[in-house]
This record gives sequence, structure tokens and C-alpha cells, in this order.
Amino acid sequence: MTTASNIYMGGTATAPLGQRILRFPLTRIVLALVFFMVPFLLIQAASTNFFEEKLYSRMGQLLGAVVGCLSYVLYVTKIEKRAVSELGLKGALPEYGAGFVLGSLMVCLSVASIAALGGLSTMALAPTSIVILPLLMHITVGLIEEMVLRGIFFRVVQESIGSWLALLASGLVFGAMHLINDNITVLAIANIAAAGVFFAAAFLLTGRLWLCAALHAGWNFTQDGIFSLAVSGHEVKNGLLTTQLSGPDWLTGGAFGIEGSAVDLVLVVLASMVMVVLAQRKGRMVLPAWKR
Repeated sequence: MTTASNIYMGGTATAPLGQRILRFPLTRIVLALVFFMVPFLLIQAASTNFFEEKLYSRMGQLLGAVVGCLSYVLYVTKIEKRAVSELGLKGALPEYGAGFVLGSLMVCLSVASIAALGGLSTMALAPTSIVILPLLMHITVGLIEEMVLRGIFFRVVQESIGSWLALLASGLVFGAMHLINDNITVLAIANIAAAGVFFAAAFLLTGRLWLCAALHAGWNFTQDGIFSLAVSGHEVKNGLLTTQLSGPDWLTGGAFGIEGSAVDLVLVVLASMVMVVLAQRKGRMVLPAWKR
């Protein structure tokens, strides 16, 4: 069980006021978001305005995410004054690769399960497809969302309320972020919330961003870039395959995509449970502050 001895916590009551303010959880979340998001948003806006070609625009957005990470490293080392373990590079590439493949396989399993239950209408090779565009987009989205929600929010909140409540908070926040998506349903919200727990559990297991960011990217890319399925309610037509699902919405997810399917929900919940058990066995669970 991880304890307060190896967690960056707020200062004691005798620490200078300025230091206590900087170490307050909400302050740390806001500052980290500013250092990370401002460079990304500036470079994203510049790449969108300067490049008409989508490929260059997507590359610019990914560059913005990388620069945002570097800016975040500057914040952590200069203001929080700690090692940036959540962005540790040793073994990052194989960890990312494994996560991307696992996220992709989970989508394939979900589609195969829906098909086995009679929910697949047609599947054929798409006449045209530019896979690099959705690949770049979903790598960027996975990095941005996981950095914000797991690398910053979950990590800081966990130090105060412990792993179990932080996992719950991660799921609730992730679900709430998708409430305004097109074609949202109660089942879809449950799916997204479960995915929030799953990604947070992946971060908890490794203590780093790479696994959860890759799971997220592989998950979304396979829906979009392989099967041409709606991603969280957003219709896409970029994939290698044109896939048509048919049947009741509880099975196929309806217009929201497979993330609104009961089959997908069962899969994500089971995967979350496995990830949490692995984190427990590795001694990664953090007690809430009032129990330390």
C-alpha cells in the first residue's frame, strides 16, 4: 500500500503561506492545466490557421501536445520541485505499444461479440481511406485527455481522497464531460464513466501516462480508423472498413456507437476490475489522507 511518505502532499500548517497555497490540491491542478494546455492550444490554433492540409494540421496538434508535456515538466521541476515520474521515459515505447494494441483488441472483441449476437449487418473494405489522419488525431486526443484527467486530476486527487474514491471521481468526471455529445444515452454515460475508471486504473497500475494514453488512443483509433464506427457519438468515415451494425440500441449502441452498447459496458467493467486487481497486487493503492 502506497503511503504519504512517497506522495507529494501539501505542506504542514507551519509552512509559509505561499508554499501552502502552491501545494494546495486545487492550486496544483489549475497550475498544471495552465502549463500544459496553454502551449497546446496556442500551437493547435496556429497549425489549424497556417496549414490547409489536414495532415500537417494533425501533426501540428500532436506537436502541441508534446510541447505541452515539456511545459508541464518545467512546472513540476521548478514549482512542485519533484521528479516527473508520470512522464518517465524508460520503457515508455513498449508500454505505449502494448497499451495501443490492447485498446485496439478490446474494440475488436466488442465488435466481434456484437456480431456474434446478431448485431452486424455488413462489413467491407472501404473504397478510400487515409488512416494516418485518424491515427494522428487519436494519439493526440489520447495524450491530451489522459494527461488532463489522469496525469493531473486523478494523480492529485488521489493524494487527498485515496485511490478508490479517486477512481470513482475519474469515472464521474469523464462521464460528465461527454454529457453534451451527440446521441448520448444513459447506457452510453455508464460506458464512458466505466472507461474513465479503466483508464485511471491503468495509470494507477503503472504510475505513468503511457499505458492509459495508449489504451485511449488504440480504443478510439480502432473504432474510427479501422471499423468506421461512431466514436462517442461523433460520426466518422475514415476507416479501412465500412461497418454497419443493426439491431436494438442496447446491443449496437445505436447512433452513439459501440460505446453505447451493453456488450461494451460489460467488457470495460471486466477490464477495469482486472486492472484494479493488478494495481492492488503491485501495492499501488493509496490510502486517503485521513487514514495515513
